[in-house]
Amino acid sequence: RKKDLSKLVTKAMIGGAIASWLTATIAGLII
Repeated sequence: RKKDLSKLVTKAMIGGAIASWLTATIAGLII
């Protein structure tokens, strides 16, 4: 169970990083 949880947390962190990076990239293109 703990391994599943850590995998989920890692995926969430990577997803959040990609999402914020994409947002910054799009904002940079607009500005």
